[in-house]
Amino acid sequence: MFESKWGLRFFALILALLLFLSVNNVFGKTFSTDNIASNGNKTIKNVPVQVINKSNDLYVSGAPDSVDIELNGPQSKVLQAQKIEDFKVTLNTTDLQPGERTVDFQVNGLDKDINYRVYPKEATLSIEKKETREVTIDPNISRYSVAPDKQIDEAAVTPTTVKVTGGKEQLDRIAYAKASFSDDFQITDQVTGNATVAVFDKNMNKLDVQVNPAQVKLKINVKPYSKKVKLDLTTKGKPQNGLSVADVNPSEKEIVIYGNRDDLKEIDSIKGVVDLNGVTTNTKREIQLNIPEKVERIKPKKIEANISLQ
Repeated sequence: MFESKWGLRFFALILALLLFLSVNNVFGKTFSTDNIASNGNKTIKNVPVQVINKSNDLYVSGAPDSVDIELNGPQSKVLQAQKIEDFKVTLNTTDLQPGERTVDFQVNGLDKDINYRVYPKEATLSIEKKETREVTIDPNISRYSVAPDKQIDEAAVTPTTVKVTGGKEQLDRIAYAKASFSDDFQITDQVTGNATVAVFDKNMNKLDVQVNPAQVKLKINVKPYSKKVKLDLTTKGKPQNGLSVADVNPSEKEIVIYGNRDDLKEIDSIKGVVDLNGVTTNTKREIQLNIPEKVERIKPKKIEANISLQ
């Protein structure tokens, strides 16, 4: 074809046409790098949700803290969106009236070439007239956050009350307001620190309300771990001169034992023995106590038994 004049002219025309189409972007993005590349698909977990509420008189509850988003589009742009995460997931309640409303999640800030799906697709929200009430706070200390050889002696919060804002339905369900340290906080001695306040119903379900202040001071005093156990009393021997025992009554029927919480868990009693050999009259004798190895100390250290003969 190139050997003829018309062949060369035809080839030149084709090149000119392609150049014209390219310069004027006639093909758009059909042959762009991003579109030639394979599509990417990525699910981003636990993306925070922002509720848009422009009303000062209404309170919105029921929105999840986070959702999952599936992104689909040019692989480079999907990877960039995943890395930068400059997009937002919102629930827009502007102009909605009070009541139970279903609202779709919206994602803002993504490149226009990226498609998305939100899981779940929508949220059922409760929109109510806003109210504020004052609620008393209780300290909330998990025994698992206390060192195993310690127990709570005293706990107090400052201030003792907080203001809780929400819809009437939520506020009517309030049963407890508790101040807690973070889960990884380990208490080994007296401590004062910031504790987060949360509000619960009677079944300990956390309520979707605003708390002010959201944090309070929590002071905790601890003491050595202890528990009360019963005295398991037995006797050995016999009184002299053919006398018999009418009663053996210990001065204490319970003993306080100290040690590690886990070590003392299975100990419910302390065995004690009263030696009756040689007893000739009503008297007192010290009880011989059998203290388990895992018990660090006991209180009282000495227990006596009142022995009555007949």
